[in-house]
Amino acid sequence: MTRALSAHAVAIAAGVSQTWAWKARDSGIILAPHSEDDVIALRVYVCVSQLAWPGERRARSEKHELQLWQTLAVNAARDAVSDRTTTQDTVLWVMPDAVRVATTAGERAAVELDTLGGRTAMRIPIGKWIAELEDTLDGIPTPRLRRTPARAVH
Repeated sequence: MTRALSAHAVAIAAGVSQTWAWKARDSGIILAPHSEDDVIALRVYVCVSQLAWPGERRARSEKHELQLWQTLAVNAARDAVSDRTTTQDTVLWVMPDAVRVATTAGERAAVELDTLGGRTAMRIPIGKWIAELEDTLDGIPTPRLRRTPARAVH
């Protein structure tokens, strides 16, 4: 399933503008050569980089360095792409101080009962995104090579 992708193709597959791909590149989230796991990493990066937890003040106009929980979320999502236990039902729970990947119904219930316990969290459907990835990548048009006129030899 490994494909070489351009930053533009990663942004298209992630459903975000190319500006997000550049931000992710500048933050060290995606690095060339790009592949499928960069698509999922970029989608998660877009989610978590905009997230402000209750009680946290963040000016949208200021540049923010990634916090540890954000980096953990992106890396957990990237790892899930190649994890054989990942299914369409796999979710990534993101909390202010931790991330959890849950694949089975039992794991998801355990996270909700044992870990969340009234805490604020974001649930990201990474399994669904990973399951859709192949079809999404197949739907990206391949760039056409521009024909340049032949130069006359003098």
